Amino acid sequence: MLTSLDTGLMGDDYVHLLMLDGSHELGGGFLRAPLDIFRFCGPRFSPLLIRDGVFTWWDDPSTKLNFWRPVSSLTHYLDHALWRDTPWLMHLQCWVWGVILLLGVRALYRVLIADRFVATLALALYALDDARGWFVCWIAARNAVVATSFSVWALVFYHRGRAQRSQLAGVVSLALLALALLAGEGSIATYGYIFASALFLEHGALGKRLLRLWPQALLLVAWRVAYRALDYGVSGSALYADPLSTPLHFLRLLVEHAPILLQAQLGGMWSDTWNSSFMYPTLFGAIYLASVAGVALFGALLAPHVKRQPVVRYALFGALLAVLPASAAFLADRLLTWIALGACILVAELLAPQLRRQAGPPLSPALARSLPSVVFLLVLANLVFAPLFLPSRARGNVALQDVLSRADGSVPSDPSIRDKTLVFVNPPAFPLAGYIPIMRAAQGVPRARAQRILATATTEVTVSRVDEHTLRVRPRAHFFTNPASRLMWDQSRVFHVGEHIALGDVDVRISEVTAEHLPIEIEARFAKVLEDPSYVWRQWLGARYAPFAPPPVGQRVVLPAADYMQVLLGKKLPFEARY
Repeated sequence: MLTSLDTGLMGDDYVHLLMLDGSHELGGGFLRAPLDIFRFCGPRFSPLLIRDGVFTWWDDPSTKLNFWRPVSSLTHYLDHALWRDTPWLMHLQCWVWGVILLLGVRALYRVLIADRFVATLALALYALDDARGWFVCWIAARNAVVATSFSVWALVFYHRGRAQRSQLAGVVSLALLALALLAGEGSIATYGYIFASALFLEHGALGKRLLRLWPQALLLVAWRVAYRALDYGVSGSALYADPLSTPLHFLRLLVEHAPILLQAQLGGMWSDTWNSSFMYPTLFGAIYLASVAGVALFGALLAPHVKRQPVVRYALFGALLAVLPASAAFLADRLLTWIALGACILVAELLAPQLRRQAGPPLSPALARSLPSVVFLLVLANLVFAPLFLPSRARGNVALQDVLSRADGSVPSDPSIRDKTLVFVNPPAFPLAGYIPIMRAAQGVPRARAQRILATATTEVTVSRVDEHTLRVRPRAHFFTNPASRLMWDQSRVFHVGEHIALGDVDVRISEVTAEHLPIEIEARFAKVLEDPSYVWRQWLGARYAPFAPPPVGQRVVLPAADYMQVLLGKKLPFEARY
């Protein structure tokens, strides 16, 4: 994972840099307290960022994406205070947290698993999984490894306290659990493993076992109350859900995400790739069904182990409960860290008899015939391919850096741009426009006074000239086909024909909506004639932005959909990745 050291900053790393600088750039939309740098948007800040064009006209200013992570924020504050301009030391800190986590996993498995071969195999499955590349590749996502580190050590001391009847170990576990919750919301998954321990590993009457969990329950209630009282949480986003506030939205995401996360953990397709499923809906639909079948087959092969071994029941129950918080966010392999704690035990228990050439629990004839093939695929995916991919996935932000650099490099950066409005007609996804002013503000590079994003190149876009000041913009599909466009929008917000969104120098009017009240056509009226030199127009062509000339009055131009493989790789392939 040390291959990440020279990969620098990317995306939200620059957001955190602005916050920790106390920068008034971008209208002060990123002014935050040093330990509050995961409060991303809400009614207080979003209108400022919409005005400057960091967010789009369709983004809902009331959307809230605020996360209470003061412990993780503290690690970024230390980066900023000690080595602000030395990103490799920031990545090194991520690596140190990764080492702390893996030492915790080793200690946890030694406590839980009596068979050292199985414990070592489970540790290898966890440590060598290429999903662990997320530990170090993106500094802004460090909260996952920090929170999991505290979670794992909380479990270690919890089990030691129960085994040794040590009150001190119990107090240490509770303190570590509190730090885990304050490092990242995913730490709620720790409660699944604690609950599983009470159900399957501890002795005595069930009621007494559960009653002994009152300190952990009280901590969770106190954390949740404080979380809401301090105005943290998510709302108004199609990509995030709060299980308590929006249960139906959460259930929809759970049905969609759970099989994908589980198959990714077992060695299937990276869950991150599912964010591009809009390009090939039929293909990904078939893969989804195959994922459900694969997870079900794994469960059937594991069933005899579940019946015979309490630790397998513990691992299964904890891993499945860990899927719940992971499903409440947009898909990424960094969400697997808590699921993997139990899943690696399950895979190790299934593989161990086969690797030792020992007889496992009896299976039905059909399952017995499938077992060698499943074992071969699990070994190939998790112990051969995953370790080979791990060094490159630790450099995973380089590919996204390249896309952002190409996008940024195709926009003027001379001092004269400071007095102009940059108009993006069809970026492939709004982050490829929204991050440009953020990166430039953090780096001190000249940026436009404001920018406007009219549509995305998810589908082809027809741009018609209505009059000297107005463009009519119509994508072939609606404006939300790309998942990135749904970050600050959800189904509760509807658009109406004639609705106006005022952006200062541009007024966007919804001229047509779908049956579901999604905008399918807008008219953007600019304060000045479109040829005014204060406007800098850009369209996406191939792998970068190119100049765009608004068509004459009464005429139109059709801009092609983006080839997303060309967007990502910077070169054209024999096939096109289009919706």
